[in-house]
Amino acid sequence: MDGSDDQDGTPRRRVGRRTWLIGGVAGAVAVGVVVGVLVVGGEPAGVAAPYACRTSGEGAAPATAAASGRPASESTAPATKRPAPKDTAPKDTVPPADFDGDGNPDLALGSGGSVEGGSGGGSIEVAYGAGDGTRVGRCQYLTQDDPGIPGNNRDEAFFGTDVVARDFDGDGYTDLATAVFDWKPSVIIAWGSADGLAGATRVPGTDSSHVAWDNDPLLDEQLAAGDFDGDRHPDLVFGLGSDKGLLKGPFRRDGTPAGTDRVPAPRRPAPEVGNANYGDLVAGDLDGDGIDDLVSFHNADPDPEGPWSEQVRPVSYLHGGRDGFTQPRGVRLPDAGTGAVGDVDGDGFGDLVLTPRGGDASRSSVTVVYGSESGPGGRTTTVDRDTPGVPGEEPQDEDAALAPLDVGDVNGDGYADVVAGAPRWDIYGKPGPEQVLFLAGGPDGLGGAGARLFDGSGFGTDPDGRADFGTSLGLTDLDGDGHADLVVTAPGSDTIDGAAWVLPGTAEGPATEGVVRLSADTFDDTEGLGLLMGGAGIAR
Repeated sequence: MDGSDDQDGTPRRRVGRRTWLIGGVAGAVAVGVVVGVLVVGGEPAGVAAPYACRTSGEGAAPATAAASGRPASESTAPATKRPAPKDTAPKDTVPPADFDGDGNPDLALGSGGSVEGGSGGGSIEVAYGAGDGTRVGRCQYLTQDDPGIPGNNRDEAFFGTDVVARDFDGDGYTDLATAVFDWKPSVIIAWGSADGLAGATRVPGTDSSHVAWDNDPLLDEQLAAGDFDGDRHPDLVFGLGSDKGLLKGPFRRDGTPAGTDRVPAPRRPAPEVGNANYGDLVAGDLDGDGIDDLVSFHNADPDPEGPWSEQVRPVSYLHGGRDGFTQPRGVRLPDAGTGAVGDVDGDGFGDLVLTPRGGDASRSSVTVVYGSESGPGGRTTTVDRDTPGVPGEEPQDEDAALAPLDVGDVNGDGYADVVAGAPRWDIYGKPGPEQVLFLAGGPDGLGGAGARLFDGSGFGTDPDGRADFGTSLGLTDLDGDGHADLVVTAPGSDTIDGAAWVLPGTAEGPATEGVVRLSADTFDDTEGLGLLMGGAGIAR
């Protein structure tokens, strides 16, 4: 897998947060798509079934890796039974994905690389938990060339972008939703079953954005999942500013949502902000009312190549409710690249964790805007390399800024912890370290005590920082021991293979022993295609 056909001479695009541009589609004529379950020979078509995971030269389950990233010897000893999960997880923790309903959490990675028949066609890689620690029992590789997935592989469809996992039809199995751009933006849901993800349908009624203050006729759509109307059924948001942007659950198996509703266009944050392009949507309950809210992150830089201090990244807040989204006045959030929601101080309110941008913000800082009965705001905390207990030094170049985030309880103390990655995914960026920072939550909120720093070179990635270590991060309890495990992806490039690592969660934070490494060849061994594994995100 040398990825030689990945870029076709163009710079590599980071698809997980949609910083790429869709070439040649603005003037294209949209074609109609048949909605519903695909039928072949009179029976519903399935997708490629899970199989025994491949590894280079072994054909066995993925090897455990030491801290260096080199595979360790396979153990044939019986798996030690893990202790029962502790009932200390933060209240707003997203349930782990379990696509086959066997009680063992599963992992889904979105990848925006090439597929057979499509440069940038995109794929999804699924690792099914085996119930023996963080080891993986089965793997699955999904593309739009599967008979049971709507559409076909094509250039720049980016199937697998913005993957989210919830039980959308209420049958007890986790399902997987993803955004796709095959001639127009839409959503595809792959349905869980006792055999894993076994079929997929396109959701009708999806709509493009109509943000009132934008000056760009084609916005890249984002996908977010949550219970935005408080009926205890997972919903999807797809189309900020659209009259049909809220797709309400439960969904029928033909993809039809229970209803649709408007997602308001965020207010223009300032007169000088001229467009509504947004790079991410984040959902979570920020006021403790049991209903998820929506936070959007916009890219309004007047000069994208300008200095760090002049970056403009407005953050907008929409309050979820039984009567629809509202925009409370008086909520002012700091500029940020992206965010995540988790209860880092254990007060029962979800907190908004941000990677700040512009002004006096440190490039290696994390800011928490604490939730309250009135929503986010009031109290904030910023942690950076100058905070006592935080290892490492402030990076000296702008290409080392913290970007992706995730939140979960790694040390099992009932407080949400934070991980933040600093990949050098800009192909024009300077070479240098690629790192992941772990910060522990506690009764006083986020701080430096117990912080840890993981460098990609310790896992065998490219020493010059070209593997994109830390592009996507996930915190989820894959082995059910009450400690969220850390998943780190390094999508690689046209010359460097992609990979993902699972670091077991412990009382001291993520461990560097017993690490599981998943290579791109674990899922797809097609010669000459760049998988960019995990480059489009990790499903939560």
